[in-house]
Order: sequence, then C-alpha cells, then structure tokens
Amino acid sequence: MNQPEQKTDLFSRIMRMIFSVEEEDEIGCDECYEHIDQYVDMLRAGQNPDVVLPQVKRHLEQCRCCEVEFQALITILETGIESENGASS
Repeated sequence: MNQPEQKTDLFSRIMRMIFSVEEEDEIGCDECYEHIDQYVDMLRAGQNPDVVLPQVKRHLEQCRCCEVEFQALITILETGIESENGASS
C-alpha cells in the first residue's frame, strides 16, 4: 500500500470509529419525534425542557431533519395563536 492509500485508509477507519460510537442516552429520530410535542409544550409554558428531555435537545442539535420539524411545529403553533388572537379582536 502506498502513502496516499494508507492515509485514505486511516482516515476511513477514524471516520467509522467516530460515527459508530453511540452514547447510551442518545436517541434516534423516531424517539425524538415521540417526545417533540412535550418538548415544545414545555418551551411554550416557559419551562426548561432541556432538564427533563436532554436527549431531545442533543438530538435536535445534531439532526437537521428533526430540527426542521421542530421549527415547523413552533411556527405552526405560533401562527395558530396569532390567528386566534386576531379573530377575537
């Protein structure tokens, strides 16, 4: 194996090690999705969901797809509240 191939192989092994390590308390997208409503409800109630649901916070920081879903849910709820307030004026 020549020098560039060795470096590529080493890089590949390091990347596999980095991305194959899972923390015990790490959750996947499905579990994050199960708790996202509770997380948002706590946020909207002025509570700190990161204390009760730290795994959801970590997952949202790491997963762009779930973070987009989270932001969409927040936007929908805020738009609904604004619509309700506008209708009662």
